[in-house]
Amino acid sequence: MALLGLPSLWGWLGVGLLLIAAEIFLVPGTYLLWIGLAALAMAAISVLWALPVALELALFGALALGCGVLGWRIYGARPQDDAARDLHNPEVTLVGRTTILIGGIGPGQSGQAKLDDVFWRVTGPELPAGARVRVLAVDGSTLVVEAA
Repeated sequence: MALLGLPSLWGWLGVGLLLIAAEIFLVPGTYLLWIGLAALAMAAISVLWALPVALELALFGALALGCGVLGWRIYGARPQDDAARDLHNPEVTLVGRTTILIGGIGPGQSGQAKLDDVFWRVTGPELPAGARVRVLAVDGSTLVVEAA
């Protein structure tokens, strides 16, 4: 049976390769790989059996769904404790580090410190500018510090 005027093998093969190429070059990470693999499976099936177009499309839908679930399972099985997971979490990356106060902490006032080229508002005990402090916690955009 012909799909869009092409023999089924070439139609499914073309669709599959186009989807895989789109995944690689245009929109990586969008699961087009798995749908492309389903289209390549349909190309293999069309070599073995001559099916009506409606049945080919239904089978392709089922294969695409199955391949998508397979991809989801493979991606979901990756380890979650990689080093980059907490890269942008200041509570993990800043707590315990030490720095020097740029602006002292006065009674009822916050001071200022610089950590990794970022200026932070700091709160804690009264300390003069130039005092060495250790980060205890992160409260929004404010570092809670103690004298180091």
